[in-house]
Amino acid sequence: MSKSSVLAALAVAAAFACSPTTSNTNPPGDGTTPPPGGTGGTAGTVGTPPADGAAGTGTTPPGPTGVDGTSTTPGPGPGVVAGGPNDTRFLGPEISHSKGQAGGIVVLWPRIIPGADAEANAAIAGQIQQKVKAVAEKALPGRPVDVRPKPERVCPKAGCDAMSVNILFNRNSNSCVAVALINAPGTSPTKLIAWGGLVELKSDTIQFRDMPENFVKIKDYVPCDQLITQMGAQDSFIEAAIRAAAGGSAPPATTPAPAPTGPGAPSTVTSKPAAKK
Repeated sequence: MSKSSVLAALAVAAAFACSPTTSNTNPPGDGTTPPPGGTGGTAGTVGTPPADGAAGTGTTPPGPTGVDGTSTTPGPGPGVVAGGPNDTRFLGPEISHSKGQAGGIVVLWPRIIPGADAEANAAIAGQIQQKVKAVAEKALPGRPVDVRPKPERVCPKAGCDAMSVNILFNRNSNSCVAVALINAPGTSPTKLIAWGGLVELKSDTIQFRDMPENFVKIKDYVPCDQLITQMGAQDSFIEAAIRAAAGGSAPPATTPAPAPTGPGAPSTVTSKPAAKK
């Protein structure tokens, strides 16, 4: 063999000796990148849905940008941490997808206990929610009211921007009972007030998002077809509680009417002070 042939063979052998024996891809379950198809590994924690709700719309967990690999869902928005309490993209169906407007009222879907009876009682729950809306509007006239659809029955973990009103509802055959659940804005404690039927409360004030049914003992029901009428006898107490809960929230800003101008217009504009409620 010639000297040039020997040198060429040595060069080829040296090139193979320097080649890596493993691929340059991340192994499954490395904690940063989901494996193909979203199975067989563990995704990173950034973008993981909050405990409020279930997973996102795709099968692949959201990546660091907050967008999953199989959908066109936008990121969480400016100033919002993916997967944080203010990231509303992955809220469960029972969580209100609106926080309401500061100074306003969120009327949540009734909390039906037991949950297995929720669909069977959807019709009467809708009637009760409309009753709540009417009382809230009477208690705080002119405030914006956000009525949440079924089954949005609780504010997010960070609370609502508006105060919220809800109902704990239970039905036994043709007999019903209702307890008002009233929250000031944010994560304020929940006020419980009997609104239809007779109940014994272990506590009339509980922590935000505690399960109210654990603090209520039903003593007597009212006929379901008379529940709305029976609730009317307690409306004044509910209105007072709603006004108290809204006491720390400012009403929506309004633009004052311009002062009259031109010939004959008064030089000053005066008005009587608002009457105290």
